[in-house]
Amino acid sequence: MFRDESSKVMQKAHAQWGSSGSPVDLRRDSAPTSASASSTGSSSSWMSSSSASTEAWTSESQSTASDSPPSDPPLPPHNLVPTRIPRRVDLNIEQRGMQFYINRYLMNHPDSPRTREQVAAYFANADAAQNVMIAVGLAGMSNLLGNKNVNLLARSKYITALKDTGQLIASNNPAGLVARMRSVVTLALFEFIPYQMTDALLPPAFFDTLEFCKQLMQESPESCSVNLALAIARLLQLSAVVEHTALTDERPTTDNLIQQFLIIENAFHSLESRLLEAFPFTENRGEYPPEAVFRGKWHAYNEIWGARIWNHYRWARILANQRLVEFIDHYPISSRQFIPPPRRMQCYTTIERLAEDILVSASSHWHHPILDAEVTQKFGAKGQGRSGAMGLPSLLWHLTTAGCAPNVPLEFWSWAYNVLQVVWRQMGMQHALALSEMMEEHRTRLEKEAIKHKLELEGEGG
Repeated sequence: MFRDESSKVMQKAHAQWGSSGSPVDLRRDSAPTSASASSTGSSSSWMSSSSASTEAWTSESQSTASDSPPSDPPLPPHNLVPTRIPRRVDLNIEQRGMQFYINRYLMNHPDSPRTREQVAAYFANADAAQNVMIAVGLAGMSNLLGNKNVNLLARSKYITALKDTGQLIASNNPAGLVARMRSVVTLALFEFIPYQMTDALLPPAFFDTLEFCKQLMQESPESCSVNLALAIARLLQLSAVVEHTALTDERPTTDNLIQQFLIIENAFHSLESRLLEAFPFTENRGEYPPEAVFRGKWHAYNEIWGARIWNHYRWARILANQRLVEFIDHYPISSRQFIPPPRRMQCYTTIERLAEDILVSASSHWHHPILDAEVTQKFGAKGQGRSGAMGLPSLLWHLTTAGCAPNVPLEFWSWAYNVLQVVWRQMGMQHALALSEMMEEHRTRLEKEAIKHKLELEGEGG
């Protein structure tokens, strides 16, 4: 999904670059939430002046001035009413959007900048990305506040950011490569705030690129990540065929699909040992808040890249085994030709193991707000991109898959659902709310099926 959004951002940026005019000025509409709205220049100066202090960025305070009153002020002249000077200077709406982005999306994540130097490096060439950050921050704020005016301002900033990013891409300046990549990825994150999904088929060029990467990495242990990407891409293609084809038991099309999914599952099985060699991790236990650390267990990874690779593997293999179980249930005659009876329980065992690993690994990708800084330092997988919450949308999808996987304990669903709710309330990410609603629908459907099955059994017994 994140690949789709980045691709759409690139297309939009190219389309916006060179167009005339400027975004609609919506500052007047945002007046109810701020005394004034700044221009781009004033936001830039605020961000520049703030770059000297990491603590100022990570503070939830909306004050930029001291609350201490001046000492021994002179008495005002007789008959003159003194002007009341506020003890606090509130941030305007754009600055609040920037601060929301920094506090909720950039900082306090495993892949966040940790030192002053890393923070300074993140904002060193941030002029082009400034509107992107403001747009993401305002979008999250508007979702939490239910404020349409703030949402309009967020979209205005998004349009400006598209134009800025388009100019960056068009310049093709090698020195601005990092800035271009950061802008595109952050714009893709904005696309996830209103939540969008697509089931578009992967283009042939995608597979060609992966094959080329495979050739370049063939002598490296990490080449298994390319094999994994190819297996996942093939799995998604087959799943699209299943979703859009009317299948019938004991027919060649059904038989062929069952065999193809068995091949994919065997490929995932053989990849597990290679992934463990290339991206090793250990499982640890401790006494932690149960809502923050699943079953008191957590994974220690060498780096965030390996942690994400593992979750992509787990999610995809859960889907492959889920499809096999569905084939057994819906097409029993075709399935018996290729799937022995014990394989069903084997699928359930694999699904539960991988789903639990996704939940256990969550603390390596995302920090629950109730955990203190010392604990999160121990949990977080180290990253090189210092990209904050960029990996969060895919993690939320993985958690949804784990919680809604077939035959897993209700505990899995409850824990994953609660995480989605926390992310929604903390960050205003519509993606989290939409997935939690999907989980609610899944649980309601299971409960209805259980009631129906119980009534059928009672009817047979009566």
